Amino acid sequence: MMQLPERFRTPRLLLTRIGPDDLKDLVCLHRQAQVAAGLGCAPADEEIVTQLEHLAGQWEQHRFGWWAVRDPASGRFIGRGGLRPLTPEISAEAELGCALLPEYWNRGLATELAKVSVAQGFVRLHLEQVVGFTLPSNSRARRIMEKTGLRSDGSTAHAGAQRALYRLTAASWRVGTSRTHERPPEELVAG
Repeated sequence: MMQLPERFRTPRLLLTRIGPDDLKDLVCLHRQAQVAAGLGCAPADEEIVTQLEHLAGQWEQHRFGWWAVRDPASGRFIGRGGLRPLTPEISAEAELGCALLPEYWNRGLATELAKVSVAQGFVRLHLEQVVGFTLPSNSRARRIMEKTGLRSDGSTAHAGAQRALYRLTAASWRVGTSRTHERPPEELVAG
């Protein structure tokens, strides 16, 4: 069975399997007005507990899911994100997601997280495609997905609201990385 590493280091991020110890940090993240506006919701604490249980369960069942994102030097919580299964059954696609504390915005960290997540998905998990959803008004999220190679594919109902849908296939990703001379996939997935 393919899986993502439970602990992974990028040039500027420490990514760890999300779990019960991350509850306080996730509550703090979702209490940020800017984050809630970008996600289109401000879940109650009990909803965050349920979401955390679901995310931890995805790691148990599928061997991958969103990571807690931390500063590698200090261990300070920055946010959460990565890839998670789109459906309960094993599928050839996954959802890309990211939410960072506002003080970490505009540093390229979300794009770094998104790019390494996509590389992990295509190289380690052998996904056929990655999709992303965001509110149509969330220009930051749209820009991150576009920088990562995802392309707009209309809109769809997701998580209780109409969302912009973005999509990237493995074949398009491989062509894109060879054209831009980005690091080879092996370097993106070492860990």
